[in-house]
This record gives sequence, C-alpha cells and structure tokens, in this order.
Amino acid sequence: MSPICIIIPVYNRILPLERALQSVQQQTFQNFKVIVVDDHSSEDIQPVVQKFGFSYLQTVGKGVSAARNTGLRSSKSKHIAFLDSDDEWLPTKLEKQIEFLNQNPELSIVHTNEIWIRNNQQVKQSLKHRKSGGRLFSQCTNLCLIAPSSVLVQRSLFDKVGLFDESFPVCEDFDLWLRMTAVENIGFLNEPLVIKHAGHEDQLSMQFHSMDLWRVRALAKHFNNPNLSEQEHLVLNLSLKNKCEILLKGFEKHQNFEHQIEIKRYLELLESNYSQA
Repeated sequence: MSPICIIIPVYNRILPLERALQSVQQQTFQNFKVIVVDDHSSEDIQPVVQKFGFSYLQTVGKGVSAARNTGLRSSKSKHIAFLDSDDEWLPTKLEKQIEFLNQNPELSIVHTNEIWIRNNQQVKQSLKHRKSGGRLFSQCTNLCLIAPSSVLVQRSLFDKVGLFDESFPVCEDFDLWLRMTAVENIGFLNEPLVIKHAGHEDQLSMQFHSMDLWRVRALAKHFNNPNLSEQEHLVLNLSLKNKCEILLKGFEKHQNFEHQIEIKRYLELLESNYSQA
C-alpha cells in the first residue's frame, strides 16, 4: 500500500508540536509520510520539523482549513490522517486503524475514542460527547463528535464531498463531518488512541464567540440534500431551528443587525420547508 499521509497544521506551538511529532515517530505502523503545514507562524517551526526528517510546507496565514487543504493537495496517498499540533497519538493508532479498514473494506473512514486532557488534568467525557460509528448524520447535527486527530480517511471520500471549507475560521471539522456522514457510514474503534489537549489560550474555540453561527452555516448546506432520509431532514431542521432561535436572541440583544438578517433568512427557509412538507 502507499504510505499514509499525515497532515499536521501548525501556528506557533513549538513545544506541543514536538510532542505531536514524537507521537508520530513512535507509531508501530511506520509506512507514512508526514507533512507539517506552517500557517505563517511567527516562531521558527522549520528546524523542529527538520529534526524529525518530515516534510515542511508554509502557507500565508489563511487558517487551519487552508493549511490542511495545502497538505491534501500536495499528497497523492490513498489514506489521509490528520494530527492537530497540540494533540498526540498513542503508538498503535495507525496500525489499528489500517487493520480496521482492511477488515471493513466497505468503509472509507474510521475514527477512534480519545483521552481528554484539560489544563494538564484528565477529564471525563460527558454522555453528549460519546463517540460511535455507523450512520451518524443525525448525531452530528448538534455537536462535533469526530475529532480531526482521530480519523483515518481514504482520499476517495474527499473526492466525493470536497475538502475543508476555507471560509470557516472555526467549526470547519463540524462542516466536513456533516458532509461525510451524509454520504458514508463511519467506522469507529472504541479505544482511546488519541490524547486531546485543551484549555490553552490559543485554541481556536476560545478565540471565537457564537460558535453556533458557523454550525448553523454548515447545517444550512444540507437543506435540500438528497442523500438524507426524511428522519434525518427532520433532525437537521430541528437542530437548525434551535440554534437559530438561540443565536437570534443574542444578536438582537447586542444589536448585531448583519447576523440577525442571516439567521432570520434561515428561519424563513425552515418555515418554507415545513409548509411544503
């Protein structure tokens, strides 16, 4: 088989990046190629990457989606894995995922469970974040239930649904998983093979308010998706309605007129869909 392409987007974070690269180097499955995509860091990332002998690319500061897409476009590998620069893998992560896909050739993607570390302390995942496999579109309309660092994806699935949406500064993974779960069943290894670190100030999720605005924009892409069942459309519409109503109250309170207009348009589309049903 061709090497797995491991794409690691990074903006600064030299110490976490070195930890992430070490976790790749320690994989029991060694048939891989690593591409570190530096999103115009102010720190000198390249010497750290060169120390491990991995490939280094640089983008012009267009965000994590553009960085991941740069890595995707530069690789021809059949299998793609992502690793966020502040996360790390357990040693058997790739080996077990390749074995899973070989045993389930009808699947194009598999993700794993995670260990969550916040402020250097392990935390327990709540029930609403519980991971699973199968037909996941409905479950994925509310929260992001697949972590980029946990997936192994066949390139053919990107050919089918497209790359990361570079207009999304956050929730770009939520958007991609919705597009993937709308057309594919998802494989799942119920084993924590990724250590996900959180709580640091440079996390994108800590830099943006109204994260649900981006989730609503991702959900709205599926208003007329023919791949969804009637029940999935109902779940989609309910999730959209709930998120829009909450956002609208906040935007009205803070007199955010631009976003009020956008959210009201989504609610009008929902009402139109209900009236035509």
